[in-house]
Amino acid sequence: MAYENSPHYIEETPGIKHYCTCGESENKPYCDGSHDRKNTGKLPKEFVVEQAKRMAICDCGHTGNSPLCDGSHSKL
Repeated sequence: MAYENSPHYIEETPGIKHYCTCGESENKPYCDGSHDRKNTGKLPKEFVVEQAKRMAICDCGHTGNSPLCDGSHSKL
């Protein structure tokens, strides 16, 4: 899988989001359906953003606080 060893920092807007958890999306950090096309066995993480804010979205696949980065990539 195409995971990275760092988070995606984004200026997020309020609403329901679907973040990639398989590492294969070409529109990271958002899901683009690659998990289905590539049969990864993973599903996107639905997350409600209540207010506009800067977020760090996990892209290593090891966070314990999905979809948010918890620093797990620094321990790999």
